[in-house]
Amino acid sequence: MQFLSGIGSRVLTVSAVVVLVALAAGADQEVTIINPGFEQLEPSGTVAEWRLVTEISSDGASLEGESDVAHGGIGSARLAVPGHGTVTAESGPVALEVGKLYRLSGWIRTEGVVSDPMAKYPTAVPACLSMEALPFTIHSPAVGGDSDWTRVDELFIATSSLDRVRLHLGYNGSARGTAWFDDIRIDAVDDISEYIPSETVRWFGPGFRYDDQGWIFVHIEGEPYERGYQYGSLMPDEIVEYIRKLGVMQHREDPEAGWDTIRFEADALFLRKYDEEYLREMKGIGDGAADAGAEAWGRPIDLRDIVALNSVVDLGQLEDALEVTPNSLTGQAFVAPDDELDVEVDQHKCSAFVATGPATRDGGIVFGQIFMWYGYTGMHWNVITDVVPSDGYRLVYHTFPGGIHSGADFYLNSAGIAFGETTVMQTPYEANSTPQSNRARKAAQYAASIDDVERILWEKNNGMYTNDWPPRRS
Repeated sequence: MQFLSGIGSRVLTVSAVVVLVALAAGADQEVTIINPGFEQLEPSGTVAEWRLVTEISSDGASLEGESDVAHGGIGSARLAVPGHGTVTAESGPVALEVGKLYRLSGWIRTEGVVSDPMAKYPTAVPACLSMEALPFTIHSPAVGGDSDWTRVDELFIATSSLDRVRLHLGYNGSARGTAWFDDIRIDAVDDISEYIPSETVRWFGPGFRYDDQGWIFVHIEGEPYERGYQYGSLMPDEIVEYIRKLGVMQHREDPEAGWDTIRFEADALFLRKYDEEYLREMKGIGDGAADAGAEAWGRPIDLRDIVALNSVVDLGQLEDALEVTPNSLTGQAFVAPDDELDVEVDQHKCSAFVATGPATRDGGIVFGQIFMWYGYTGMHWNVITDVVPSDGYRLVYHTFPGGIHSGADFYLNSAGIAFGETTVMQTPYEANSTPQSNRARKAAQYAASIDDVERILWEKNNGMYTNDWPPRRS
């Protein structure tokens, strides 16, 4: 299964990362790449077992073998772009173990290599290495200008059992010049501390967290209260800061009063609708954070704070939901199918897509989820939570500090289920039903099939945060 995500490339491999933490150190082993040193050069000037896969340049871009320029041995691969453009070459298939840590390395020499300085989002880089299955944000350090042979390397976690090494000149944008590549290697790395330095990992019982390039990875496990307590103990400062900002969003002049309003509404409308399991988990988060010193406006964090955090998304839909909720006088109901079809197309789509079968290159699964939120509070949605519950499946989701559900939405469980959502027209509010935060988390934790996901999401649906949920099972 391949995952694409606008929330950051590290999310693609988080389920593998948290498993790898337990691996013992060992000797690195080299992975077989055919013709990694470009010693096999064809009389036509081509490089055996390597091929040109991208060539975009008004002046032509090329891949050639060169026998008189080499870092080691007798040959190298030369990529050239006379004018601004891009050129990418790739190796034959490389067998990897999904979820395992590897180091891609090689040597690059450049002459007159300059990337397009105007290319932004993403930013163009000159010469570098990458893997076909990895997102565009994961690549080796780039080499440009006039540079002698320079070694580059990049750690990555395999997301495909068959991958290919890629050589780039002009990546994520155009470049010009000439680059030579040589002595490409992939080594399996058995010491996870090379990827996650042990001194950066914080533990609380079996739970732990570490920070990586702006992301916070949290692993918790066990019974509901215990795993919640681990979470709160590991995230007290982040929970407080997110609460403070939500208070500002609600009432800029008096954030404490704003947060009290959110707490009251969540208590009145949703708290008693959560399953006991998730109330216990949220109680543990509140207690763990409070015992670690977390305070909101001078008082310790408590259960109602955590319930409010997990109800904010539903609360944000309440006004629109009440407008379409029927009463005994109007008799209004759900939007009729014909009316639904008349809505502008851009009102039907939001943040997720899934493709499989003939819609994908290899018939596999491509699941996409982008993140859409306010910048002021959205910067705090940088938490990847890995839960090993006492009951149900292991699950991973992208969330905010204190989140028992995603809210973003991205879920993956050990039964092979991946799902997200795209927001659609608001439906009526069912006051005696369950928040989507409860149902989405429950589906991620207990669903073994797509039918399970559908059943759990529909059961006691309170109608808030109305979404289409595209799930897939690997």
